[in-house]
Amino acid sequence: MRPLPSFSQITVIELAREGGFAFIPKLAGLRRIVVADISPDECQRLEQLLNQSLPYAREEGQPDSPGRGDQRYFRVQIDYYGQDGSSQIVLLIPESEAPQALVDLWQTGQVDK
Repeated sequence: MRPLPSFSQITVIELAREGGFAFIPKLAGLRRIVVADISPDECQRLEQLLNQSLPYAREEGQPDSPGRGDQRYFRVQIDYYGQDGSSQIVLLIPESEAPQALVDLWQTGQVDK
């Protein structure tokens, strides 16, 4: 998968844990990060973290997409907005393969150093 496009001030990232047999909203723990609300250093670390997670990501709707049976996964949705319109990238990362930094981001909602 190619590296992600650079984030702008109006990029929005949503991160949630999904899957499993039962949907329990509290366990999903949706995190919403608006790039305009974080520092440039945090934005750079967030870009690095998500690009480092790409090798583990699957695209939505593919035969190898996670979420079958009791498999939990992280759903990362990146919304890019600009003068030319908007675009969206959705990444599905199996919980068992997710980098610890992504798990930490989901748990705390903070971009750690």
